[in-house]
Amino acid sequence: MQEPSNIAAGLTASAVLRSAVTDLGVDWQHRPLQPEPGLAALLAQPALDDGAKATVVQALGAGLIDVCIAHGYQSMDLVVLHPDTPGLEETLARFDRPHTHADDEVRYIVDGAGLFGFFDAQGREHTVRVGPGDYLRVPAGAEHRFTLTAERRIKALRLFTDSAGWVAQYTAREAGPMAVDA
Repeated sequence: MQEPSNIAAGLTASAVLRSAVTDLGVDWQHRPLQPEPGLAALLAQPALDDGAKATVVQALGAGLIDVCIAHGYQSMDLVVLHPDTPGLEETLARFDRPHTHADDEVRYIVDGAGLFGFFDAQGREHTVRVGPGDYLRVPAGAEHRFTLTAERRIKALRLFTDSAGWVAQYTAREAGPMAVDA
């Protein structure tokens, strides 16, 4: 049985799930968020304009300088998805298709929740639930997908090695609905 990765006190994933994801090369950490009150209020808003996104990136990005230096990440932005995001269904349909990247995919979840599915060499999908404080570095070439939880909202810092950003290379794998076993 797979357990969610984020429950009130932090990561509680089963040892089997954590091992399976780690064996795929995924760096999965919990980096607790402790935003000051003004930033916490900003994160609680469903939608953010470009100025608010820049404020979040500036405030929280400094806490990721170690991984930026270690892996050569050159840029960072904030993705904000919520029920009123224009084109949300199309965006989620793209994210939910199994794919790889030529570069690492890095996400630091700062609000909301989502599901990442990782495929092993035998075609089994290992699904983890991510929430505030979860940091994932999915290595280049690792087949995966993403969707939102029932709350349908997430805010995540994204780190990139070049300005091209996120480019998916879709695989031919067929995949059904993603869910974490309860």
